[in-house]
Amino acid sequence: MPKLTIPLNECMPGMLVAEAVRNLDNGLVYVGENQELTAETIETLKELSFDEVTIFVNTWDDVWKITKETRESYKKCTDTVQVLLNQVTTDNVVDYEAFKNVKLQMQEAFNDNYKIIGCINLFKYADSYTYTHSINVALLSMLIGKWMKYGEQMIESLLIAGLLHDIGKMKIDPKILNKPDKLTESEFEEIKQHSRYSYELLQDNKSISLDIKIGILMHHEKMDGSGYPYGVYSENINDIAKVLAVADVYDAMLSERPYQKKHSPFDVMQLMQEGVFGKLDTKILLTFLTNIATYYIGTYVQLSNGQIGEVVAINPACVYRPIIKVQDKYIDLYTDHSIHIIELT
Repeated sequence: MPKLTIPLNECMPGMLVAEAVRNLDNGLVYVGENQELTAETIETLKELSFDEVTIFVNTWDDVWKITKETRESYKKCTDTVQVLLNQVTTDNVVDYEAFKNVKLQMQEAFNDNYKIIGCINLFKYADSYTYTHSINVALLSMLIGKWMKYGEQMIESLLIAGLLHDIGKMKIDPKILNKPDKLTESEFEEIKQHSRYSYELLQDNKSISLDIKIGILMHHEKMDGSGYPYGVYSENINDIAKVLAVADVYDAMLSERPYQKKHSPFDVMQLMQEGVFGKLDTKILLTFLTNIATYYIGTYVQLSNGQIGEVVAINPACVYRPIIKVQDKYIDLYTDHSIHIIELT
């Protein structure tokens, strides 16, 4: 679990101490490691003139139920996808049956929404982006399908489409794909072909429905016609592509990349609501943002004023500016625009 050293006056009852609080002169321990802070303990430490305490924050297992088994399942799926995607690179073939097996493993292991949101936030490393992104888009697409109240067959299609949506990137030169600097115009044009390459790799497979193939082909199309590879408009984009687009943008913005530091989930929600509104399907986007925001209740965040607080409520009118509890004070970021969230802690 991540540790953070914070001023004692920002500590709250219920926080878990990560390093024992002791008198450096005589070694006397006042609060032990893994001990929960109480109001009385905090007052005692103040009286003893302690200035700061190192705590565990965002205890993933408690907030998002990320157990050892869940972590292992996520890693197993990611490792398998890595092998399958590398096989596309070397052999130019897609082992669809193996991808279907991954889908089944994911359905069994990630049957709880908190597990999904937790894993998507926890595993954010640039060197494994290509593989975790496929897993994350599949899981997010499945969630969106549930929140949109789609039927079981559609949800299964979304899950497999998410796993396969970026396989065409394996046909792009890794030097372009992983370039840390700004792409040239010709390099970006090559990147934009990946959805078409994905479709071409799948088009002859009769086990895959046409809707899935078209969804994968169109997952970078935009409602206003500004997308690629064909620049089609809303009525010509199928629902699978619309869902993939929302899941793809969310995970890409949330992820650390060679050329991009990861954003906080609340920054991503704001960017999606304000920056790509009108480009993504409005109903799917708002359904996604309204639902996913609630899973950050109970997490701790660092605020722009230097304080650490707990997300205690989501405002449906503005999901990216929630109500934060700092000690016994509540800060409504929707009305107080002088403060914003820096990151999850």
